Amino acid sequence: MRVWRFWGVVFFLTAILLWGAPPAAWAGTGSGIILYQVRQGDSLWLLAQRYGATVAAIQQLNKLPGDALVPGQVLYLPVTLQDSNYKYTVQRGDTLYLISLRTGRSIAAIQAASNLAGDTLYPGQTLLIPLARSGATIYQVQPGDNLYLIARRFNLTVTELSRFNNLPSDLIMVGQVMEIPPAPAPQPQPVEPELPVYRVVAGDTLSTIAQRFNTTVRAIYDTNRLNSDILMPGQPLYIPVSRTEPVPVAGPRGKQKPGYGEFLDWEWARWIYNVGAVATITDLDSGLSFRVRHLGGSNHADSEPLTAADTATMKQIFNGRWSWDTRAILLKVGDRVLAASMAGMPHSVETILDNDFPGHFDVYFWNSRSHNTNEIQPQHQANVLRAAGLEQAP
Repeated sequence: MRVWRFWGVVFFLTAILLWGAPPAAWAGTGSGIILYQVRQGDSLWLLAQRYGATVAAIQQLNKLPGDALVPGQVLYLPVTLQDSNYKYTVQRGDTLYLISLRTGRSIAAIQAASNLAGDTLYPGQTLLIPLARSGATIYQVQPGDNLYLIARRFNLTVTELSRFNNLPSDLIMVGQVMEIPPAPAPQPQPVEPELPVYRVVAGDTLSTIAQRFNTTVRAIYDTNRLNSDILMPGQPLYIPVSRTEPVPVAGPRGKQKPGYGEFLDWEWARWIYNVGAVATITDLDSGLSFRVRHLGGSNHADSEPLTAADTATMKQIFNGRWSWDTRAILLKVGDRVLAASMAGMPHSVETILDNDFPGHFDVYFWNSRSHNTNEIQPQHQANVLRAAGLEQAP
């Protein structure tokens, strides 16, 4: 995103100079910016005529040194908006089929938006081209936006958002119109078997628990999706009593708002992010991500950056210095994204010796406690709420 910080300012000022300040919210009128892929026969003059711009405006918006275009080249084009469409002026030789190919919109969609009864066109005619495909919604980039923030707002990944819009890079421009894909249909929740939950006490091992409940170590291990045979006091385990095979369970689910982490109490967050699990932490404010492994801990999740590169990213999040300052984070394990908080100070035990991190750091979930005082930490609690997009616990 470093490119965005510099060029975003340049493009923002250019867009304001040429087309006026972008609207604070989607209004369906005024100006916008779309992406266009150059085709054989295109010229800056033709594009300016079709899309109601000037050659100079297109050149400045794309920082083009001349007027040469190459097929496949991606350009930013300024357009005039009307409702959920943009205006297109028919040129000599245009057909609905050719316009459909250029714009990526179906002939039927263009006909409907433009109130066309047939397929006859004439030069100078104004058509309306839908900004979004069927089922998708429209979003116009605002000052301060980046792909991560937009994706989080709509509960998407950056990759999903980028692919849906055919973006050539992470660079986005204020005023640019983006399509937000439709949300997938909710899947019915599987009916889980009723299994008793056992909470580990000091001295327990998987073997002794398996013997006590007439099951096997492997059945307990796989049922609970464990990543290590190290157990922590208080850790919840589903027990497949009198069974030798694992039972598929998903575990409890917490409240989750689009673009935020799942709000889950420490008791069950530790069931998902158990000892030995590898996860990806994303800083809520900067969008920077790095990988970690859960080392252990009964009161909160002691964790370590996985590699030296992950340590470097973590240090960048904390402005280049280690401290006990806390950050709101999203912690992704498999397909679960949990609301959490972390402190940025390496301390005590370490198990990954080549990650340039002298110790481990603390990851807190809702109602996690400190090791030394066994008390809930207000700042971590506040961060977890922020990471969940909540003002108070549900």
